[in-house]
Amino acid sequence: MNHHNPFLIMLTLPLAFLSCKKDERTSEVGRKLESTPADLRGTWQSDCMDTNTLQTVSSRREYVFNAIGDFDRFERYYSDANCQNLVATYKVVGTVEVKGPYPERPGLDMINFTVNEAYITVKSQSILPALNTMKLCGRTDWQVNEDVHVTNAECEGSKVQKGGVQFDSYEIRKSQLFLGQKLMFLAQDNASDRPTELDLKSPYSKK
Repeated sequence: MNHHNPFLIMLTLPLAFLSCKKDERTSEVGRKLESTPADLRGTWQSDCMDTNTLQTVSSRREYVFNAIGDFDRFERYYSDANCQNLVATYKVVGTVEVKGPYPERPGLDMINFTVNEAYITVKSQSILPALNTMKLCGRTDWQVNEDVHVTNAECEGSKVQKGGVQFDSYEIRKSQLFLGQKLMFLAQDNASDRPTELDLKSPYSKK
C-alpha cells in the first residue's frame, strides 16, 4: 500500500476492438460519442488503500462506466483503516473514449477521460477545521453534506478544468481492471503523456 497526500493534489487532473454495433450520441460540445466496450461497462472498485492526509487514513477509488460513453470517478476518504467511516468524497464526471490498442505497448488499450464537472462533498464534521484552515479551493465555509462544485476552481495551485483530458492506458486481466501508473486523476496537455506502464498495485474489481 502507498502513502499519499490526496487532498493536496486530487484536484489536478488522475480493449479489444469492438465487435458489436456502436451506440452513438452527441456531447454538449457537439462531439460524437461512441459506445463503451461491453467488458468495460459497469462499476469498478479498488481495494481499501492507506492514505496519510489531514484526518483520513484510508481511501477507495471507483469508476462507473455506462454504455454510451459517460463515466463517474470517485475518491472516497475514511477516518479508519478499513474504509468504513467516510469523511469526504471527491467526484469527477465526464465522458470516456476508448481509442484502441496502444501501438507501442502490445496488450494495452488507450483510453481518454474528458472532464465535465468535479465536486467535493464533506461527510464528517471532523475534517471541517482542517479544510477551512487551509482554505481548500479558496473556501473557508465548508459544510457537511454540501456538494461543492470545484470545476475550474483554484485548489492548491491547480485546477480541474472543464474539457480537460486525461490520456490513460488500461487492460482487463482475469476480471480485474488496471489503469496507467498515475496516482490521481490528472489532466494532461497531450497524448504523449499517456502512461506506458500499468499500475499493477491498484487493481479494480467489478462490483
